[in-house]
Amino acid sequence: MAHAIFLAEAKKRSLAVEVYSAGVFDFSDAPALVETTTTCLNHSTPPPKETPTYAGELPLDSIDRFLVMEDEHARVLESQFGIEPQRISLLGIFDPRQRGREIADPFSHSSLVYDRSYQLIQDCIVGYLETTDEMGG
Repeated sequence: MAHAIFLAEAKKRSLAVEVYSAGVFDFSDAPALVETTTTCLNHSTPPPKETPTYAGELPLDSIDRFLVMEDEHARVLESQFGIEPQRISLLGIFDPRQRGREIADPFSHSSLVYDRSYQLIQDCIVGYLETTDEMGG
């Protein structure tokens, strides 16, 4: 959802950015979650692509900023992929309502939890875009 939301928010702001989305654990052979697609569509956001991507498949050296949901994701990026800590941020720190540094994965929860997760992620992405110099905010 974060990928879809980031793309939608960047488009609203006419930002020319390249956005990647990938997991630090390899689920690339799994289908996209129906709940994710449904939640995005319910919020008029074009859903993410149909299959997950593994972080090891990305051009990691060319990525300026890694926004992650959980501390564990940041640790894996550092330890397994050699990403410098200064290139990694927890998305939750950009939440204007300060609901916490980490954003829990809604996987295997109800549509209400997915909807709340969508709103939290959107708030954090908007906060990031409005406060970072990286995006001209």
